[in-house]
Amino acid sequence: MKTPSGQPLEPVFDWYQFSTQADVRELVEVFGPISQVEPFRQEAPKLKGYGFAIKTGGRGGSVLIHYGGKNGDQFGPNVAGTGPLSPTVCELIRAAEVRHGLGRVDVREDFLADFEKCRLRFIERCNTAGMAATDAGSCPESSKQLGRTVYGGARTSFYQPTLYQKGLQLGDGHPVDYLRLEHRFVPSKAHEKAQLSTLTPLQMLGLRPVARDLSQSIAELAIEPYKLTRFPKDHSPYLWMLRQYRGVLAELLQDHGSPSAVGQQLYLDLAELVDD
Repeated sequence: MKTPSGQPLEPVFDWYQFSTQADVRELVEVFGPISQVEPFRQEAPKLKGYGFAIKTGGRGGSVLIHYGGKNGDQFGPNVAGTGPLSPTVCELIRAAEVRHGLGRVDVREDFLADFEKCRLRFIERCNTAGMAATDAGSCPESSKQLGRTVYGGARTSFYQPTLYQKGLQLGDGHPVDYLRLEHRFVPSKAHEKAQLSTLTPLQMLGLRPVARDLSQSIAELAIEPYKLTRFPKDHSPYLWMLRQYRGVLAELLQDHGSPSAVGQQLYLDLAELVDD
């Protein structure tokens, strides 16, 4: 899928959730490269039937592992990688050759475009496919009215597409015409779960004609792709870094006497790391 200027829209995982019979200790080891930044911490279980949960990260991307309890004993741990950490979760679990079955996977395409034009194209294609479009008027998982969203089909379906104003949802200086086309796959059969666990984001879009058509038709309306590399502070790894190293930074301030001196020391130390 390419924009009129010839730039490709890259489909990327934005949610990667699965169950596996692997031991939770094995999973923690597999996700070691992620937890080095912020160690796993105990959380209250959010999924019914599980006795325990551990998590690393936050709203800007996280890994949440449920285990134990009735469902944990029967189906094994349930792992959910969200946001920017989703591709890494996928890469690590596949590289370790851990057998797993996907329960939900979201594939996103980010771009700059006119929302109204894309919305009409989205509704037209969904209605043609018999997937009645619904204009929700708010972005997914938003507690406030931040931008607009249109859904295709039902959440209980194997596949559901969503188009929304991601720039308005994030705020913090992101372009107001930054849109996201999201493809959600929720397989219910064992062979479907296993099949999806081997596919790339692009291959997943090939599973449904409407997914391919939406990606192509929306790309034709896009001005250019948009790469999300920055989150508001309360959603970002920046906040996790401050929480984790609060004590170290406080000691640096006490030793150096001023915030500017601390900044200079950090700059010099980072330069040495780059040289190494």
